[in-house]
Amino acid sequence: MRHDLDLTQPAFQKRRGDLMLYGAWHGKTLRPCLVVLPAFRLEKPVPLVIEVDCAWKWNPDDIDVDPRENARLIGAFLRSNGMDYSNPFTAMKVAGLIHDHLGDLVALPPKRGDEVVVADAIHTDRDTGKVTHREIIERV
Repeated sequence: MRHDLDLTQPAFQKRRGDLMLYGAWHGKTLRPCLVVLPAFRLEKPVPLVIEVDCAWKWNPDDIDVDPRENARLIGAFLRSNGMDYSNPFTAMKVAGLIHDHLGDLVALPPKRGDEVVVADAIHTDRDTGKVTHREIIERV
């Protein structure tokens, strides 16, 4: 089974108070992303996912950014996870966490694919008779 968001092998994870931030990969094309989740365990938490392609929308120095859209997304994230969405400082904490790690998002390397063994290579040394076995892998 393949998931759109797999946080079992993140590039990094950081905790800030009651928030967890993951650097991971999203979707079928495995685009780098930041994922914000509550640090406390919920039955079905709703993540806030920022893909590298949309990172510019979170840059506080970009004059083309509409902070109202970010505020709406953060509010929906807080509401969905039962967090205090009426307190503007809670929303600022989420936005600050994202802003602080935009550079980490841009620096995320492509995700290495799963390795599949496609062949075996066996080498026998003619002088010593020593046999060496290697697997040929393909990253998919």
